[in-house]
Amino acid sequence: MSCHDNLDLPLLSLGSDYKVEHYMLRLTCDIEQRYFSGDVYVFIKQVGSGSTLILDLKDLHIGAVEEVNANEEEVSTLLDSFDKRKSNELFMYWTSKKERQTLDPNFGSWCVKVENLQKKKAVLCFSYRTKPEDAPTLMATWQLLLQVPDGFGAATTGDDRGFSTGMGIYFYTSMLLPLSTFALAIGKWKREEIPFHLELRTPDDRIIECRHPHYPCPFAQSDFGGPKIPCQVFYSNSCDPSLFKDYIPSSIEAIFHILGRHVVPKLDFVIMPSSVTCLGFASPGLILISPSILYGHSPMLARLGHEISHSWFGINIGPKNWNEEWISEGFATFMEDVVDLKMSKFSRQTELMELKAINRYQILKSDCQNVDLFLQSVSSLNSETNVVINGLHRDKTVSQIPYLKGYFFLVQLVKIVGLDPLLVALKCYIEHFHGCLITTTECVDFFCHQFQQKEEIRHQAQIWLYSSSLPEWKTEFSTINILDAQVTQHLEYWKRPRGSPPLFPFSQAMPDQVLALLDRLLELESKLIPAKSVRRLIDHYEPHLINADTYHRACELIVAQQCTRLLPMVREFLLQHPAMGAYLYGELVHTNRSRFQVVARETYLQLESKLDTNFKTIIRDLIF
Repeated sequence: MSCHDNLDLPLLSLGSDYKVEHYMLRLTCDIEQRYFSGDVYVFIKQVGSGSTLILDLKDLHIGAVEEVNANEEEVSTLLDSFDKRKSNELFMYWTSKKERQTLDPNFGSWCVKVENLQKKKAVLCFSYRTKPEDAPTLMATWQLLLQVPDGFGAATTGDDRGFSTGMGIYFYTSMLLPLSTFALAIGKWKREEIPFHLELRTPDDRIIECRHPHYPCPFAQSDFGGPKIPCQVFYSNSCDPSLFKDYIPSSIEAIFHILGRHVVPKLDFVIMPSSVTCLGFASPGLILISPSILYGHSPMLARLGHEISHSWFGINIGPKNWNEEWISEGFATFMEDVVDLKMSKFSRQTELMELKAINRYQILKSDCQNVDLFLQSVSSLNSETNVVINGLHRDKTVSQIPYLKGYFFLVQLVKIVGLDPLLVALKCYIEHFHGCLITTTECVDFFCHQFQQKEEIRHQAQIWLYSSSLPEWKTEFSTINILDAQVTQHLEYWKRPRGSPPLFPFSQAMPDQVLALLDRLLELESKLIPAKSVRRLIDHYEPHLINADTYHRACELIVAQQCTRLLPMVREFLLQHPAMGAYLYGELVHTNRSRFQVVARETYLQLESKLDTNFKTIIRDLIF
């Protein structure tokens, strides 16, 4: 258990005698009041010996709870056919049924319990409304009828783009997934198809064994589609999606050639408002992207590879234990670098991948220095899964430790077996575990089965995945890493600047080299770099124009060196890229200098009405 049990996030539905196999939702979106209202119909099946249904619940206004009158054979007919689970006609039939029995559920802080159910299969209807501050376990399918105001469009997870009916927009999915992967975006936007220009390829006619509960699985049929998949981008007038549209097809093709056939039927992208406080969020068939990813002359497009990779790692294969999110995030972070390098024609790919790893280790080291030790373990030998340990802890929501410890476990596997053999093994991993929730133990056992170096693999798993401390990571290059050596040369210059500053000669590596240089300047024991030198450095490299990541590091250096004249740059960053601002707010406050603290407070107050509730709470706690 955690050191702070009151910060654990309970998953009480895992103790239910019934599980939900299918959802039907009727939702109305009130844009002005910022809430959804409607009904959710849950099709349940008894899996335990008792008679109690438990559903996880938090911060919802629940109205009536009713059992819809239906015989078990009728319910089975729907649940036994995935085609029937798509049908709009059957959706209207079930949600229009008038004969119902009112139930008297018990509401707890984290769940609702419906007791003394008499049938093995039943349909319950919950009428509910979300709270304005809300953002909208088990495997299930769903159907949705959504009403939105005139002039607004909707994009959601699911098997297709939805179609209009006389009563709203109808969506469905036949993929068997945790409902926690459901996402819905509503807005006024432009929409464009993302074209693919790919050569025809030989179909993959293999039928791959499925180990998951039955659903229409892409591995159970021949693959004739290849890398091409229906893609759209949704964007506002303030965004230019041209770079985005060029990068996506190449990224998807690169991932396809590594991991194999697509596991979602479509892939849509929504460019969110800058005030939404995450860089990217992947759900089945729908990816939400921050405009910060598109900022600068060398934008962070590699992050798109991370989010696309989640279709395989996190959505199609996920952690059985909610405390082991590295199984999703570590793989996606690793693929982010691999895909970017596979798409690149840069001659020093191996050196660049090593430099990226150096930069990531600096982030991990900083994270571990600022996060309690009990939050630093990303796996557990305890199979208990009915709680997310420290799931409500503020630091857990912003920590990158699961991303980076999982990433470095895979980086160490590259050192042990080589990159290309590991990528072949990843495709086998996808085919073996597709559609399943797995544990760290199962993941490590798989790689031990694939490769002869079992003891080395288990050792790396122990220090990166099971340990709660920061492992020491040595950058042992097989040959001289020219890119890293150039960063060291630049660092020595800025310690004692004389004459004209040097240049980074490789444009493809320059953003990562500037990032590495800024990290190393921040690591210096002496914090006495003259403010004049910091200004010269920023004028020379222009990190605020490269991308949002280098811009962020430049702001960190400005704050660390307390360069008052450059505070307008920090202010502008916080206003342009609020999704990346949490750390900077804390650093501004901790300088104990009034002008820096004023910047933190004023920018927060300027953005407050646009920020989501969780992020506002984190920042408010830091600065007030």
